[in-house]
Amino acid sequence: MRAAAWMAPEQLELVEHDEPVANDGQAVIDVAACGVCGSDLHSFSHGLAVRPGSVLGHEFCGRVIAAPGVDGLAVGERVTVRPLIPCGACERCAAGQPQLCEGDHAHDIGYGSPGAFAERVLVPRAVVGETVFRLPPEVDDAGGALVEPLAVAVHAVGLAAAGSGDTVLVLGAGTIGLAVTRLLRLAGVGVLVVAELSEARRRRALKLGADRVVDPAVQDVTKVMQEITGAGGYGLGARADVVFECTGAAQALAAALKSARQGGTIVLAGIYGREVGVRVDRIIEKELRVQGTVAYRDEFPAVIDHLARGSLVPGDFVSHTYALDDIMQAFRTQMDRTSSLKVHVRPTPDTASGRRVEWLDA
Repeated sequence: MRAAAWMAPEQLELVEHDEPVANDGQAVIDVAACGVCGSDLHSFSHGLAVRPGSVLGHEFCGRVIAAPGVDGLAVGERVTVRPLIPCGACERCAAGQPQLCEGDHAHDIGYGSPGAFAERVLVPRAVVGETVFRLPPEVDDAGGALVEPLAVAVHAVGLAAAGSGDTVLVLGAGTIGLAVTRLLRLAGVGVLVVAELSEARRRRALKLGADRVVDPAVQDVTKVMQEITGAGGYGLGARADVVFECTGAAQALAAALKSARQGGTIVLAGIYGREVGVRVDRIIEKELRVQGTVAYRDEFPAVIDHLARGSLVPGDFVSHTYALDDIMQAFRTQMDRTSSLKVHVRPTPDTASGRRVEWLDA
């Protein structure tokens, strides 16, 4: 079968890869669509957690073509897959926190086990309702490949526990930031502000429920928040109840610390990938709750339900679709954050619609 293999920094090649074979308790999925994730970009550019010949791709859906010994899973069913395969035996897994699994991650799809930028992919441990989730007819392939990243946002919003009257600041309007924005609006928070460098993404944030958007290149985010909330303690900063930091940028983290009120909450959803200098005293003085968030716990069914009901719409997030033949262009497009949002790759050329940019004018 064909697969896109990472060969060196910024070099992916289409190769003939061994067909995956399912043993008892495993499944093989015929890939319909796979999204390009930010972690994929780190691997693509810098070789993070990959070696030559590795196949990336973990945001995907498709049809089951083999599932020996997997209870409740039939050939031909459309599914999406949790690519992080928990060990099921460590203390965190036993406590119902598989996202914090302390075991061996060698079976994680796209990192350890070959990923879904391929015609077919193996699910190393297939359990319906745990690692494999059926998709109803109302959820198309674009939606199915969005379940994984949208679950990240659902998990983050759940950890924040923002209330109906809260003023919330979202820093960054990539896929996660926009999904957080939409979910917060559905949850009925009070004032919702989104800061984002890309004009197209700011427009999309307004469509998804932001009350106000800020361009941090020309506006001081904390000053804008101060105009909305009034000054924080001692006349400094602002009074946002909850801040979501979704960029992984040092400047955004600094803005989060300044903009959060005394006793407020900051949710860190961005990946920094390096040491970041912060004023820790701000955390102490304000008695802030700084909440990390990683991946997802059991949020896949909630996302599928949102997609089926139309409260989350794939077209609000997917900006481009490419065939597997155009994998390099797909990654280049995803790296251009000013003109793309979520890029999908479809292994079969006649199912890929080519480049799509309608969302820029929406």
